[in-house]
Amino acid sequence: MSTSQVPLISVPFKRTDDVDWTVPLKRYIAQQYQDDPEKYTQETYSLNRLRQDIRGAGKDITGRDLLYRYFGQLELLDLRFPVDEKHVKVLFTWYDAFNGKTTSQYSLAYEKASVIFNIAATLSAIAAVQNRAEPDGRKRAFHFLQASAGMFEYINENFLHAPSQDLGRETVHLLAELMLVQAQECFLENSIREKKKDGLIAKLASHAVWVYGNLVDDIQEAIHGRDVMIDKAWLLVCQVKHKYYQGLAQQYKAAACETDGQYGEQVARLGVAEQVCKDASGKLATSLVQQVAATAHTTTAATATSPATTSHANGTVPADTGVVLQELCKALAATCGEKFTAATRDNDMIYHEHVPQESILTPVDRLKAVQPIPMAELYGTTEQMTKVIGPDIFTKLIPLSVHESASLYSEEQAKLVRAETEKCDMAKAELKASLEYMKLPSALDKFRGSPDDSMATQMAPPSNVVALADDISKAETNGQGVRSSMERLETLKVNARKSLDDVGMMLDQETRECESMRVKYGDLWSQPPSGSLTGHFRQDLRNHRQSLESGTQSDSNLYRRHDDIKNDIEILRHGGGSNGQLERAFIEQLTLVLDQDNKKGAGENSLLDLDMDSSSETANDSANKIHTVETIIEKLYKLEKDRGETLQDLKDRTRQDDISQLLLLNKKSNAEQHLFMSELEKYRPHQQRIAATIHQQQQQIQELTAAFKALVEGEQAQKLQSKWDKMERQKRQLTDKFKRSKDTYFDVKDGLGKGIQFYTSLNEAIDALTRNCQTFVQDRGRERQRMVDDLETTQSNREQTLLKDRLSMYTASAPDITQLVDKTKQMSMDGQPPQQTTVRPQPTLSGGSSTSSSSYGYKQAPPPPPPVPQQYSTTQSPASPQNYYGTNIGHQPPVPAPAPASAPAPAPAPRQDYGSQMYMPPSVSYPQQQQQQQQQQPSGTFQSGLQPPPIPPSPYSVPTTGYQQQPTSFQYQQPSPPTWHQPQQQQQQQQQQYQLPPQQQQYQQPPPFQPHQQQPQYQQQPLQPMLQQQQQPAQQQHYAPPFQQQQQQQPHQQTHGYTNGSGGSLMD
Repeated sequence: MSTSQVPLISVPFKRTDDVDWTVPLKRYIAQQYQDDPEKYTQETYSLNRLRQDIRGAGKDITGRDLLYRYFGQLELLDLRFPVDEKHVKVLFTWYDAFNGKTTSQYSLAYEKASVIFNIAATLSAIAAVQNRAEPDGRKRAFHFLQASAGMFEYINENFLHAPSQDLGRETVHLLAELMLVQAQECFLENSIREKKKDGLIAKLASHAVWVYGNLVDDIQEAIHGRDVMIDKAWLLVCQVKHKYYQGLAQQYKAAACETDGQYGEQVARLGVAEQVCKDASGKLATSLVQQVAATAHTTTAATATSPATTSHANGTVPADTGVVLQELCKALAATCGEKFTAATRDNDMIYHEHVPQESILTPVDRLKAVQPIPMAELYGTTEQMTKVIGPDIFTKLIPLSVHESASLYSEEQAKLVRAETEKCDMAKAELKASLEYMKLPSALDKFRGSPDDSMATQMAPPSNVVALADDISKAETNGQGVRSSMERLETLKVNARKSLDDVGMMLDQETRECESMRVKYGDLWSQPPSGSLTGHFRQDLRNHRQSLESGTQSDSNLYRRHDDIKNDIEILRHGGGSNGQLERAFIEQLTLVLDQDNKKGAGENSLLDLDMDSSSETANDSANKIHTVETIIEKLYKLEKDRGETLQDLKDRTRQDDISQLLLLNKKSNAEQHLFMSELEKYRPHQQRIAATIHQQQQQIQELTAAFKALVEGEQAQKLQSKWDKMERQKRQLTDKFKRSKDTYFDVKDGLGKGIQFYTSLNEAIDALTRNCQTFVQDRGRERQRMVDDLETTQSNREQTLLKDRLSMYTASAPDITQLVDKTKQMSMDGQPPQQTTVRPQPTLSGGSSTSSSSYGYKQAPPPPPPVPQQYSTTQSPASPQNYYGTNIGHQPPVPAPAPASAPAPAPAPRQDYGSQMYMPPSVSYPQQQQQQQQQQPSGTFQSGLQPPPIPPSPYSVPTTGYQQQPTSFQYQQPSPPTWHQPQQQQQQQQQQYQLPPQQQQYQQPPPFQPHQQQPQYQQQPLQPMLQQQQQPAQQQHYAPPFQQQQQQQPHQQTHGYTNGSGGSLMD
């Protein structure tokens, strides 16, 4: 056999025109992804550049990588952009690989199929140029031909309805079979060079014969039936190879027959091999040589005219294919002829076996040694394939469906993490509960070292007691302790009581001054009694006193609670430092317990009654048990730490796990759940490790329980445990006692703080009451002074008027001188002036009736009580809080109006302790009431000048809006007949004068006094107008004090006497 290698056929390329990806992609990004397309200019340019590179890709490894990179980017692009006629509209134009016809479509599938076709053609061209004389060359050719067949198979499996003949299913299948049979040839060549068994080589050659026979039929059908226009050289090559491998199969089968002793069959097969090789080297080989030469000449002329019509045979079949195959066939025929001659001679002379005819020879068995390589295995590993494709150009664009799938995967991760976290938490809780139940590892301290040392350590105050002692010490040293609060509280309380006493004395003094003037001037004194105006002041005074008493009771409760804990606080106030009173208190109490337990005297220094002379064997045994317990505890802590680290690593990995790109790559596979399961499997080692630590922990807890039980069941350990239990019980009781004292201390401190706020608010309310009372007293004093001045002036004018009346009466009668002398004598003899019969008009009273007086000495009946000034009758001074501090403040019902004199005075509302509702003054502020009085009262009425300050906020927990009390309306009672300065007849006249008809229940106010326009009020009028008024008895002028002007606008009910604010008479 010649050493020349069998020539291989390569697949021609598909050519294409240029395509622009930029505009369609940017338009789709702006419309569908709602993003700025200019941000993806570099990405679209990269894709456009790849498309241009594949047009000039060569038939080598670099060309293969360029084509595969572009195909990979197309696959990624298809996951984000639907490239078709309706969405991303790009027109792809490709030329048929065999006939050169153009086909254009908007389908991305057509683009990808064409690129894969060129990848397969490139792989076949690479395999055809390999030097198969070397082992590596044969391996590379074998691999590339199978990979090329895999590419063609991928086209048939994934693309339907081919738009051109070269991509049709039959044509692609023909090309795949051609690549596979050529790979079979490479394997056969390698087997022959490695001198495999003759039977194996015969089977491999027999399969090649069978495939080439099918290919001859397929090529003829494609040329004549489908007009694929495959070059005739391909058909001749397949025919020659069919004959050649038939002869080769018969040759090696004959050698196998010789080995098996079938000499007659050997002779027959060698004869067949010689004959078919002669047929191949004859007419077929000659036609092939001529066809290849003619194709080369035609290709040269066509290339000069039109590149699109260049024959595919140019470059797909080597120029020396016909010559090489012809020489191979001749050589094989000569070899078979020599072996046939020798075998015939041996059989005739030695074996004498029957030589069968060719028609009855058994066909040689076939053995297929090749298969297509899938596209995913083209580069061997996924990493190498990813490296060739490069990064995803549009990796920043993630479709919404991929985001949804990634969210579902994240939820699956979260479920896994929650399940493992729950397992770890349960294991941690189990370990903690077990150690707390056995009080480990602190329980081991009592068994270590010297018992006296361990007991001394136990006598130290607990950290929580030291902390609360430090808190109390800080509270006492910063000037805000209980003692300073008590002192401040008492100061405020004393001030409040003194202020209340001053207010009461002030009101009493004003009342005495008013009544002294009434006694002095009698019926002419028209200033209202103080009782009717100071009722709300006295009510506020009573309320403040009741609040003060309630606060005093609350203070007593706080002082009593403080006395109960005074000794404990004295210990705690020095802090929790070493060698302090707190440490000494614990040592004394615990030592006393141990001494009682050991039945020793108080002066002994020993703390324990232990047998210190125990044997060394017992001590060593106890030490070993302690060491065993400690070792198990260390293992448990190590397992817990390992479990926590594993769980944390699991959480970190799940947070960093992003399978968006993987989901994007498998978007069209519809295997989402399968993908989730396969991805979650990578967390299986973490789950297994956590489960192993939990199982080991359970075993260690069981061992710890047994070891600790063995430790505490010893006799010496039980004695020690008994003493420890008593000490711990006493220590716990002492700790609880100090905790209760601390809580009570801060409760008392808070109560004192609220008490200080309460008394501060109370003092502010009392100060406001004091200012109002001072204003009232000052205004009343000024009013009395004016009234005294007016009364003095009025009485002088009245005396002058009466004198003029008497003189005019004598002038009108004009008696003679004798009568005057007699009258004078009579007057001098009697000593009393005669009774006058003429009735002069008197000042009009309230009901419109008048009284008559016949002499100057008669006194006018007291006028009706004037109305109470609004600023004192409707506005009360701010009242103090009435309940305990530290509780809520509510609204106190308004103070009722004073009852008539006949009715008993209502008792003040019972005061409540802390926590009850408190007296509240009216909601209307003092300035607002003063403004209303100025709008309602006529000019000349009495008004006060000062306003109370704003009421401070209440110290109670519920905020208040100020004092709230309904305005009190004072009703006048019918004045009782006076019992002084008047004779009985004049009293009866006045009683009749004030008597009203039954249907009129309110006091009728006389019309207001209208002085002369040119005369100021309260001045004496000229004599002539007064004489003119004497002619009109029905009209009589009377003195109207300022307070009656307001009464003229607001009628009041009849009263039976002036009453004070509590409903009682001033005379009482």
